[in-house]
Amino acid sequence: MQTDKEDKLILSRAEDAMMLAEKNYSVRAVGFLNPRQRSLIIKNLYPSVDIRTEFIGGYPDAERTMLVCRPEYAEFEADDILSVIHISGRNLEKLTHRDYLGSLMGLGITRENIGDILVEPSGAFIFVKQEIADYITNNLEKIGRCGVKTLVCGCAEANIPKPKLREVNGTVSSLRIDAVLSAAAGISRGRAAEMIGQGLVSLNWEEINSASKQVEEGDLISARGVGRMRLERVGNLTRKGRIGITIVRFE
Repeated sequence: MQTDKEDKLILSRAEDAMMLAEKNYSVRAVGFLNPRQRSLIIKNLYPSVDIRTEFIGGYPDAERTMLVCRPEYAEFEADDILSVIHISGRNLEKLTHRDYLGSLMGLGITRENIGDILVEPSGAFIFVKQEIADYITNNLEKIGRCGVKTLVCGCAEANIPKPKLREVNGTVSSLRIDAVLSAAAGISRGRAAEMIGQGLVSLNWEEINSASKQVEEGDLISARGVGRMRLERVGNLTRKGRIGITIVRFE
């Protein structure tokens, strides 16, 4: 979970970007931001009426995004600040998101410069800040022990793999997070509460420590070692007074 100091730093950077965009009539960007940081900015900062703000990740439903602040009239495209690195090679099917991220950070690139990493059997598409794209293509030769080729392309050229989703239907006695996690992950409610107490569970990207926290439709739950899931629908009460729910799990 982020500290108050880190939260204040993100808000300060975002506020500075808004002010500079207005003062200099220019486009300013902050990020990449994770969904929690994005939510923090939306809840706490209000741009001038002359400034438009949006979150850009390179494709619809991007998880990690950049905050873009610009005058209302200023033309802007995602490719102005983002590039996509297409990674290809042989025998890459066993590589994971962690492998790609680790290799990039091994080049001295910090996490805030890297957006989503979309892994497919033949390689990956990696969204990065435009200014570091050439550095990556000139220096990234291996992911793990696998030799790779890199190619910079525009956002529209990226063949975005569709996420693998699985629906889980069940019933819960309440919409407490320990009950919902139990139903979604197929674990006991006690184990779900234990994971929450150990700081292994986040709700909408914010670590929680209360098993009684209420979950609503659309909320995203992340549990370390279990994965991510979204409460898709809350149904009617059953005859036994339980609540029907539908959960989408990200495979």
